[in-house]
Amino acid sequence: MTRFQTYHTDVKGIALPKKFTFPFYYDPHPLVKIAAEELQNYLQNQTDFEHNFGLDEYKTGTPVGKMFGVLVVQNTKGVIGYLAAFSGSLSDKSLTEKFVPPICDIHAQHSFFKVEEQALNALNR
Repeated sequence: MTRFQTYHTDVKGIALPKKFTFPFYYDPHPLVKIAAEELQNYLQNQTDFEHNFGLDEYKTGTPVGKMFGVLVVQNTKGVIGYLAAFSGSLSDKSLTEKFVPPICDIHAQHSFFKVEEQALNALNR
């Protein structure tokens, strides 16, 4: 399955950005704003996972905020879309169908994180 997301909104009249911008001090490009809105809409209406973001007082479990991001991309066929990602884990999972995989899956049994965590735990004992 591809994690490449096509726009649900018609973006044909919007020109691509000329360069990759500094993410902290700039006005987001219209394609980025639309991708972020589409991701927010997905998160509000999805049924793929259960996660308490702390926005709904009726959700059970400890509220855990989450940082999400989008990256506007063009695939090899020239189609403009975006990739979506999140920090950490989502509903105790690092891998999901909609989001790009993490650089490091800290939940994998033999991951760097788990191996080093065992070493630190041994030192602490």
